[in-house]
Amino acid sequence: MRLSCAGNALVDVIAFVETDFPSCVGLHGGSTAHVSSADLEPVIAQLRSASYGAGGGAANTARVFASLGYPSSFAGSIGNDQNGQRYVDDMRMAGVESHLQVNPGRTGVFCVLIEPAGERTIVVGPGVAAQLDAERVPDAFFNSASTLYLDGFLASSPDTLVTLVRRAKAAGMPVAFDVAGSRIAVRNRDLFLSLIRESCSWTFMNEDEFIALADAGVDDGLASFSADVPGVVVVKRAEIGAVCVSDGLVIESAVRPIQATDTTGAGDAFAAGFMAAALSGSSLARCLRLGNRVAEHAIQVPGIAMDTGVLRHAVAAVL
Repeated sequence: MRLSCAGNALVDVIAFVETDFPSCVGLHGGSTAHVSSADLEPVIAQLRSASYGAGGGAANTARVFASLGYPSSFAGSIGNDQNGQRYVDDMRMAGVESHLQVNPGRTGVFCVLIEPAGERTIVVGPGVAAQLDAERVPDAFFNSASTLYLDGFLASSPDTLVTLVRRAKAAGMPVAFDVAGSRIAVRNRDLFLSLIRESCSWTFMNEDEFIALADAGVDDGLASFSADVPGVVVVKRAEIGAVCVSDGLVIESAVRPIQATDTTGAGDAFAAGFMAAALSGSSLARCLRLGNRVAEHAIQVPGIAMDTGVLRHAVAAVL
């Protein structure tokens, strides 16, 4: 089994900062802002210390899937800059086969500022992340022995998302899709609903994303929403756990109360754990449990810098 992931390539910059640091650099604490790379650089320059790692939703999932002991690949767009080289090196170290397209410009950055009380301020400089050319992704990426895993942020260029799905279906690959964000779900509602209903074997979303697509809350709307979906629908509910539905069967899985160090990539790690179990032939209940277990480890470290040995022990305990 193999996971072929495609999405926005973003360098994760995780920094623990003093109270009110965001306001001191012109940001609203607790918010998420999308800025130009030029506007983001002065913020990063003022960080006393930070961790750096190759990220972006689908890349995070590919990295965690590899850490669990399974082969994965990633396709994305990086810039011809120092961060681009850092991205290449980090993905290689993570054991992920990369199909990275280098475009003129700056590699995208996902910066998280975490204050002592736990409030997170997110600043994204997308750079060239949205410039992935789906037609240039090599044929080797599309393999019938693999599953295509897509990040919903690819819908900033809808043709890219559609082309990747078309090539995967032509190769006989099942498709997994993470909705990725409520705002992009609202902007691309018809496209996402069509994709979920016609092409996806697995769909991952959080509660806000579900509401954006279903026009209903999870408890009231999950059963009716999934009635038109042939694949598995999974809703990640943070500290509540997760719930999934397939063929009318609803299964829930709770999580243990754990103090989070950093929640960056937790949903992506959940998807990696869930898919590792699903592609191993496990029941949906076990898929949810492994997803939750991997996400628990993810929130205890900055970014997704998890211990491989611990993760593989988690797999052995659940599968």
